[in-house]
Amino acid sequence: MATSPGTDVITASDALFSYGEDTARDLQALTLLTRARVTEATNYQLLWRAARAYYYAGDHASDREKAYYFTRGVDAGQSAVAQQPESVEGHFWLGANYGGLGEIQGIWQALQLVKQVRESMETALRLQPDYEQGGPYRALGELARQLPGVLGGSRKRAIGYFEQGVRIAPQNLGMRLALARTYLEAGQREAGQRLLADIVQTPVRPDRTQTDTRIQEKARQLLSK
Repeated sequence: MATSPGTDVITASDALFSYGEDTARDLQALTLLTRARVTEATNYQLLWRAARAYYYAGDHASDREKAYYFTRGVDAGQSAVAQQPESVEGHFWLGANYGGLGEIQGIWQALQLVKQVRESMETALRLQPDYEQGGPYRALGELARQLPGVLGGSRKRAIGYFEQGVRIAPQNLGMRLALARTYLEAGQREAGQRLLADIVQTPVRPDRTQTDTRIQEKARQLLSK
């Protein structure tokens, strides 16, 4: 049976993609996916991967380039959701790109984006809570942690999300750091410091060496305060 040209692109882009460990490789993957979308504009597997690649490109781009990548990530994510509304990947990466745009604009200028992030991540949570190592829990936890109370922010709710995320993805150092930080902000100093010490001592994941090393450095800085 003949395969779609996109199938080869998906294989090649997956082999290149590094989750931010190597920006040049992530941009190469994005180039492959972008070209393939010209002839396969409704291919869900291409669309959500493009949204993911745009998010990481934006996350590591200069300040003046971030909006370019996140906006295109939103477009790819919306197209993915339109193709398969009951699949987790499109919702998650759509929400991630909305979140990227929101960080650029700031909370008060991005209230509509906050709503979009929450809706996307709540859908992703319903569809697959452990996607991207508990990614929906972490995103919803950060919303609850960072938003003012009048907009639905709550440290108690944030801790609940992060604790659930840690239970299903204990290897996710970013989730554990978020929980430790929120413990400290909520006055639970002993629990926060204990978790920070644990993060520092945890072996980094081979495929996330740079990411985990940065997280451990942040944990050391919080411990030293």
